[in-house]
Amino acid sequence: MDTTTITAEEIMTRKLAVTSPDTDLSQATEELIKRRVSGLPVVDRTGNFVGRFSERTAIVALDLGTVEDDSAVTQQLQKMCAADLMSRSSLVLSSSLDVFQSINLLLAQKVSGASVVDEDGTLRGVFSEKSAMRVFIGLCWEQLPSSDITAWIVRAEERQITEDTRLNEILDRFHNTHYRRLIVLRGNKLIGEVTRREALQAALNISRELSATGEPPTTESSTDSRTKVESWMYRENTGVRLRDDVLAIAQRFQRSPARQIPVVHEERLEGQISRSDLLRAVQRSFPEATETRSTQPLYLSSVNKRDAGALM
Repeated sequence: MDTTTITAEEIMTRKLAVTSPDTDLSQATEELIKRRVSGLPVVDRTGNFVGRFSERTAIVALDLGTVEDDSAVTQQLQKMCAADLMSRSSLVLSSSLDVFQSINLLLAQKVSGASVVDEDGTLRGVFSEKSAMRVFIGLCWEQLPSSDITAWIVRAEERQITEDTRLNEILDRFHNTHYRRLIVLRGNKLIGEVTRREALQAALNISRELSATGEPPTTESSTDSRTKVESWMYRENTGVRLRDDVLAIAQRFQRSPARQIPVVHEERLEGQISRSDLLRAVQRSFPEATETRSTQPLYLSSVNKRDAGALM
């Protein structure tokens, strides 16, 4: 299959949940949690795409991770820690897996990433959809050195927390990074994870409780304009175009922390492409997973080679 013939128009999702610039902040946040999505496109009254409202921007808007240490808010946040929030990881990958098996598992389980552990449960790192994008681009340009998953995992220490990490610290971590999940360790062993959605739900509950008791959740939320999506949405300049092919889309994902990218035609929102949409579209081009690890470079011979410098 020649993947350069696959365009955004063919793989995009057309029926989307969207929000508007004048939607109430709490309502938009509720919508994120209810629909279990990481972000919502923001469109104006004419249907033009104007930005994105995401879990991360919702955490920033709530501002619960950066309040004063001696405030009532902080006191509430410190009552809750990772042990209260964490769940067992929805998917854990073995370090002995083939990278293509791992991609198939991400897609089958519908998760954006998974921890990679050794046989004894020691954390090695994280393999994510973004890692899979690197695999795909490497295949296209004959630069995939190995199908060993450990060659593609990310070992970011800022993802790691303990059972005792307080909610205010967790929110601050999500505030300052683009991660969607934090890994909970006991020593160097994986015991669970806290997702951005779980932390956001807990923060929203605390915000409601404080509002009900008359305690303002933040120092900036008193003005009406600060309670609207428009004040907090991420203003993206452009999406991808209908005729952009999967290599151009993969390049865009590599340069962006976003899990979804809008498809825009003449400023109007036509649809949206997620990382998983793209990976499913090219999945058939991946080599079959094998029991024996390969140390030889792999590549997609079916992909037309173009200007490598524009992609890598």
